[in-house]
Amino acid sequence: MEINFNRNASEWLIPALQGFQKSEGKFKIRIQGHFESSHYLYSYFPDGSDEPMHGHSWRVEVYLTRMDASVDENGICYDFLSARKRLDELLERIDHTCINDLTEFSGVNPTSENIARWFYKGLHDDVNNSGGKILEIRVHEGHSNYASYFPE
Repeated sequence: MEINFNRNASEWLIPALQGFQKSEGKFKIRIQGHFESSHYLYSYFPDGSDEPMHGHSWRVEVYLTRMDASVDENGICYDFLSARKRLDELLERIDHTCINDLTEFSGVNPTSENIARWFYKGLHDDVNNSGGKILEIRVHEGHSNYASYFPE
């Protein structure tokens, strides 16, 4: 197969792409982070006993948009850096811990679902105060399983 490095080889593309920045639609962005933590679930087994403590490589994905889901005059839906700083602070708090031992999880089962809500609570005010909205928080417990939280 011959590769053509002439960027204008398909001349029909240039007029077809004119005005792409004015296309109607909504936008969302995603930031993600990773952490290594252990946990155990309370009253997990039918006899009411707790699950043994075990660890995971976790991943959290945060899906964000502007309040109106558009872009600003610079073509930006929501500034990654704004939410990234707060996400990094939350990741630092939960990384290499037993999640059950965090004060916020006192009496709360540290399920993937509750961890997703924990990230939402930690991000919500910053995101809202900067004109954004959280659409979904997805927490991956290992490589194969995840829980998504969709705030009302």
